[in-house]
Amino acid sequence: MGRALAILNEGEKLQLCLERDRLLCSPEFARSPTMSKLLHFLVDHKLLDDGQPLTAYAVAVDALGRDDGFNTQIDSYPRVQIGRLRRMLDHFYLRENSEHRLSIPYQHYEIILGPNELGDSADDRSGEPTEPEDDVSDEIDEADLEEEGAAKPPWFAGRGFVFAILGGVIALAVATVFYLQRPKAMVATSIEYPAIIVKGPEAIADPSSRAKIEMALSYLGGTLEKFDQVRVFDESADPTQFSHYLLESSSLNEAADNIQLRLIDSASREVLWSNRISMATTEEREAELDKAVLAIASPYGKIAQHELSKYRDDFTAGYPCLLQFHQYLRYRDTALLKPTLKCMGESARQFPNEAYLLSMIAVAQNISERLGYARLIDGKGKDFAQRAAQLDHNSATATFAVAQSAFFESDCSKGVAWGKRAVSYNPLNSRIMGHLGTYMLACDMPEGEEYSARALEMDPNADLAVAATLAIQKLRRGEAKEAQELASAYLDSAPSATPGLELSYILATAMLGEKDEARRSWLRLVRRSDLPEDAQPREVLSRWFANPDLVDELVSDFEKSQLFD
Repeated sequence: MGRALAILNEGEKLQLCLERDRLLCSPEFARSPTMSKLLHFLVDHKLLDDGQPLTAYAVAVDALGRDDGFNTQIDSYPRVQIGRLRRMLDHFYLRENSEHRLSIPYQHYEIILGPNELGDSADDRSGEPTEPEDDVSDEIDEADLEEEGAAKPPWFAGRGFVFAILGGVIALAVATVFYLQRPKAMVATSIEYPAIIVKGPEAIADPSSRAKIEMALSYLGGTLEKFDQVRVFDESADPTQFSHYLLESSSLNEAADNIQLRLIDSASREVLWSNRISMATTEEREAELDKAVLAIASPYGKIAQHELSKYRDDFTAGYPCLLQFHQYLRYRDTALLKPTLKCMGESARQFPNEAYLLSMIAVAQNISERLGYARLIDGKGKDFAQRAAQLDHNSATATFAVAQSAFFESDCSKGVAWGKRAVSYNPLNSRIMGHLGTYMLACDMPEGEEYSARALEMDPNADLAVAATLAIQKLRRGEAKEAQELASAYLDSAPSATPGLELSYILATAMLGEKDEARRSWLRLVRRSDLPEDAQPREVLSRWFANPDLVDELVSDFEKSQLFD
């Protein structure tokens, strides 16, 4: 963070103060004393005109109240809080149609006064999910996390296959990514998440090209920060205590019309991923950078898969256990279930203040309770979700854990509000977006299909449960051919058994009149169930689904398909 800061003239200083005061008077900043204090500190430093850049240490000690022995090399608290403030600024100016705005460039702690381009483009983002309703605050009110109202009838009653995809043996999954934001009172976690250092190209003489690349790297870093399974550091950092990666960029011509990105394992110098990014227009650049971030930092992206290769069959509490749990959620390998739940229970005891981990434990406990393994994890899923949300107010994962708890308590309204809020925190998180859609479908909200379809469109590694749910939706509308094609496409890419997709494919194929192919697929599923080939559908389906109502519904689907006539 070594660049000299731009000096403001008197008019710019006045505008800076006006923007600061406007922000501090807004509801979201009024609810967040920490963010208000940090904003005030950054603006005051800018007004000093001393030309010296802020350091992470100064932010931690002078603005956030950490003690003099704070170590920025092992604790990312100031970086995380700056990232949180950066997102709050973006959210504020996205809805404000103002001429000016404040922003914080990625890899810097400097507050910048510039034109507000977000407000002008907000109406053009028709493909993105909308923000949650105004009554869902940016700071989580603990009262919102209390149990609300009287008991309602089960939200999954009569929802059949959708509920199976979300809550059964083969398909319970919610959006999960690793997030490391920690409030002041927390001790530093000892979970070692992989770190990524975003590195710019070597000296570029042309100011216009340099500015273009800086904008791209700022966008790239800010987007990566929304994915909780990696820590993002600037070039000056040396996170040697972590497994870490370099995301290097190079300009392919003087005008910087194209840049090359490469993901490199710092230890081995192995290139894990490489791609060319077009810089022709802002829209094209951001779309391609979004795809790059998904390829690198999604729960099943290059970093996660490379890390898994180091921890294969390792069920140690903490990060290795989280990797194994992701694998279970992705592929529903029953051999992973019990050892994974056991290590998640141990992780809860060893890391009681780690927000992302608690979010995942909430999911694990929901699974364990449904499958008869509740004793492996002490506590309730809802309680873990509440604790995670209280620890980290701006975590998409923790927010969605609260949404999931609301859905499973029959409160579709609260679940959707919190789910949309989670999507707003990270619109690229396909797991959150896809499963919010499936929960909405289970709540008889047809618009949920748009969320799930968007998740599959933007991320080829989106959860297979989402694809299975969409295939069944198409089948129920009479679109058997489309359902068959969707299920077949994801079955082809699945490395292991995926009963949800297989059932979608079998039913769609039978309804298209391709009975021989449907029967062959059915027999493969029967054999994996350790049953005789002449076993009845109810007997086979009961091996995969614990919900008797769901089994009844699927038996009815098989009768309609006339597969055994």
